[in-house]
Amino acid sequence: MRLALVGYGKMGKEIERLAKERGWTVELRIDIDTPPVTKAQRENVDVVIHFATAKNILNDLTPWAEAQKPIVIGTTGWKDQLPNVEALVKKNQIGVLYASNFSLGVNIFFQLVKTAAQLMDKFEEYDAFIQEIHHKEKIDSPSGTALTMGQIVLEHLVRKKELLNETSHTKIRPEQLHISSTRSGTVIGTHTLAFDSAADAIELKHTAKNRSGLALGALFAAEWIRGKKGLFTMDDAFQELFK
Repeated sequence: MRLALVGYGKMGKEIERLAKERGWTVELRIDIDTPPVTKAQRENVDVVIHFATAKNILNDLTPWAEAQKPIVIGTTGWKDQLPNVEALVKKNQIGVLYASNFSLGVNIFFQLVKTAAQLMDKFEEYDAFIQEIHHKEKIDSPSGTALTMGQIVLEHLVRKKELLNETSHTKIRPEQLHISSTRSGTVIGTHTLAFDSAADAIELKHTAKNRSGLALGALFAAEWIRGKKGLFTMDDAFQELFK
């Protein structure tokens, strides 16, 4: 497998480290100061993995899509561009897999969130909320993982109808699911779904210990997306895995 890494920060370096352990090669490391990539360089790549800034995502992806290279998007905060990315995929007949979080553990956690929401839908005494904590350098807030958790809860906890992603300066409405965010220090990522009642509280929590889980998930996605056409998520890959 020959990879191009678009974004060569901490995540890019961890992906490269684990890719080398598999015997894969990183052909290109593309960062802010990287010279323009040539057509010949693109042809020498099997899969592109994008962990860069969201604001440039369409410009970053377009040349790779035109070269008909499969792409894994680990960047978050770009969902407003989803229709444009969908159009890019359709026009160039490529495979793109994106996720709010590529950690294998987090994707298992999403399945637990779904089950918990389905169970709690029968018990109105419990009110739900989501809390996430990340390092102080993280750009987007709430995290893409927290937003995915929120969407899962909305789908399966009928009494919750909308997400409240900002600080609440007044009481929230019963149909709102509050997502709170904290940015501090070097926390890699902690996500909690809680159900609170007058009698007790129940919490589901995922705590990332390092970036290895994310990098391994991105490499899993890179293997899975090869040869496929269309726009996919990690849920698609997991559903195929558990067939």
